[in-house]
Parts: sequence; structure tokens; C-alpha cells
Amino acid sequence: MSVAAAPIQAGAGWPRIGLARFGDATLFLGVASGSVVMIEPAPYDLILVAMGLFAFVLGLRIPRAMGPLLVLLLLFQVGGLLVMTQPLLETEKSPQFVAISLFLAFTCIFFAATVADQPQRIELIVRAMILAALIAAVLGILGYLFHIESLTRYDRAKGAFKDPNVFGPFMMLPLLVLAREFLTRPFGQVWWKAGPILVILVGVLFSFSRAAWFLAVFGLVLLAFVVFLNERSVKGRLRLIGIAAAGAAAVVLVLVAILADETTREFLMNRAKLVQDYDGARLGRLARHLIGFLWVTELPLGLGPLDFGYYYGEDPHNVYLKGFLAYGWLGGLSYLVLVFWTIGALFPLMFKPRPWQPYAQVVWVCLIGHLIVGWIIDSDHWRHFFMLWGLAWGMVALEAAHRRRMARTLRAQPAIGAFEAART
Repeated sequence: MSVAAAPIQAGAGWPRIGLARFGDATLFLGVASGSVVMIEPAPYDLILVAMGLFAFVLGLRIPRAMGPLLVLLLLFQVGGLLVMTQPLLETEKSPQFVAISLFLAFTCIFFAATVADQPQRIELIVRAMILAALIAAVLGILGYLFHIESLTRYDRAKGAFKDPNVFGPFMMLPLLVLAREFLTRPFGQVWWKAGPILVILVGVLFSFSRAAWFLAVFGLVLLAFVVFLNERSVKGRLRLIGIAAAGAAAVVLVLVAILADETTREFLMNRAKLVQDYDGARLGRLARHLIGFLWVTELPLGLGPLDFGYYYGEDPHNVYLKGFLAYGWLGGLSYLVLVFWTIGALFPLMFKPRPWQPYAQVVWVCLIGHLIVGWIIDSDHWRHFFMLWGLAWGMVALEAAHRRRMARTLRAQPAIGAFEAART
């Protein structure tokens, strides 16, 4: 899955080789540190802000193709700032909420710009995420098995995160990358990656997060389907079916072994219920969703970043509802447009023979899963989620640059027929 041979040359963002290597090392460290976010600002925050500012000062540019991302994120943040102009009930933490939103938007733009500038950094970012996921999974597993309070919450693994419901989804992109490599590369080259895959899956299981469980199952199935569609030969498709079946059998065996522990089995059966007591209660999650959407119709400027929790004791646990309540109609609508624009723009890249095609597939699948679970969870402050947005738009910008270059080539060589033009 290497993109080292990407046809687009590096831009002017990192003018010297030594500085570029330092930038790569810093970027890798920053992304890998995303597994430790128990404190704020986290190491990830400090490294990414410093590196992003440094890169833009040195000349890292924002490609024209990233215009929609830039405009929609700007409108989203403006909506959040407008909410702050009205009387708020939660005045102490609201400014911090807005600051975090601005920071995450900045990291999204930085990831997109640095990928568009140097395509090989997609692989660097992904490898750093794999390392971060393994660190997170190991910490979570140790915390659950040895009842380490600082690494668990409500007897659920959380690693060095604050919440199991963020800990689990954080590992989805690395899981899908490793799974795709297992599906598409010769077994002799990737057999050892079964270990990291199982470690991540056990970490996800011990999070006892329904959102993370859904993401793992949904993501793996959808990714296998996408890879299957891209495989043209019958032999290749039969191989994919065999690998998928063997992988599923291995996961079942591991699951059976884990469930031999009675405490774990009972806890898992309880968490596996589709609707928990706090979901279907009189003022449970589902009822709060209905109340929140009724409020949206009456509050063009929103309710306030954290005021919904002030009334009901918990946040909306719905990122779309949160978008309208915390960022007003302007922010909520901007977020919806960003969702559909991103998914639509990235979708064709999954089927085009480009160096970044493998990453387009895993990022698209991962984004779809996150957008689905966004209906039952607030993901507007998930660091890795904004990284996904950034990677997606970085690849959209790469595709736009590729098409411009091919168009110039075709104009310079009029003998090339329409068929060749269509292939690009």
C-alpha cells in the first residue's frame, strides 16, 4: 500500500531535505501521540498546532480543490462563535469548547494540505496511527485484565483516553488498513499482521462500546465488499472469500476463548443490548434527541455549546443534533453539507487506479461508519475524526491535481484519443 511512487511531486511546504525529514518525524510523533489524551492539552494538540503553524509559515499552501472544506469548516466555526454571543448557562467551559473546535478545524486543514503537498505522508500518517492504535489497545487490555483504574472507566477499557466510546472508534482506521493489506497482499508478506489485528479487535471488544463494535463489524464487511468489487479476476475473488472466511473463523475462536470468563461474558451480553435503560427511559437518549430537534426549530443561533447538558445532565449524544445546538443553524447546515460533499467527492477515488486508492477505500469506509454512529454519539470533538476529514480532502486535492496534469498532457498531445482521456 505504499504511495512512495506517487506521481505528484512534493510542493514548497518543506523546502529543504533536512527540514522535510524533521517534519516527517514530528508528524509521525504527533499522530502516534494521539493514543494518550487523558489530559488537555494533550501532546497531540501541542505538536500538531506547533507543526501546523510552522508548516504554513514556511509556505505550505492550501490547494484550490480544498476550497469547499475550508469554506464549510469556516462557516461551521462561525456558527459556533455566534452561539457565544447569546446568554449562556454554562459559561465556564464554553470558551474552552469553542477553542477546541477551532483547533480541530485547524488540524483538519493541516492534514489535508500536507497530504496534498506530499502524498507519501498519507502512509506516514497511517503508520503512525497503527502504532497509536496498538499502544492504545495494549493499555486498554492491560487495564481491563488487571483492573487498573486509570486505564478503565465503569469497568470498560479506555486506555489513555477519557472515554471508552472514543478509545474504541480511534482504532478503526488502523484496523481497516491492516485488514485491507491482509486481503490484498500475498499471505507470506502479511501473515504477521494477524497479531496486530487481533490485539486491536480485543481492545475494541474490551471497550464494551456498542459504537466501536458496530464500527468494527460494519467497517470490515464494507471494506471487504469494496475490495471484492475492485478485484476483477475470479481467482482473486475466490481468494478474498477464503481469506475473509478464515479471518472470521479466527475472530470467532478468539471471542469464544475470551467469553470463557463468566464476568466478561455477562458484561458483554448486557452491553450487547440494542437499547439500554438509559436509551429508552422517559428522558433517556432517544427522548432527548426528540426534545433537542424540537428546540432546533426554535433556536436559529443554537442553545449554547454545553447548555443542553446543563438542562439534562448529559450532552445530546447525536453529532447532528449537537451541530445545530452548539453551532446554530449555520453550523448545523454546514456540517451536513460537509458530510455529503466529502462522501461524494471521495467515493469515485476508491475505484480509480491511483497510488492513494487503498487509503481512499479505508478512509471512505471509516468515515461512513463514523457518520452512522454519529446518530448516537457526539463525535464533533474527536481528534481522529477530523484527521479522517483531512485525509479525505487531501486525496480529493491530489485527484484534482492529477486530472489537471493529465488535461495538460492531453492538450499537448492531441493525437491521444478520447478513450485515453476517459481512462484518466
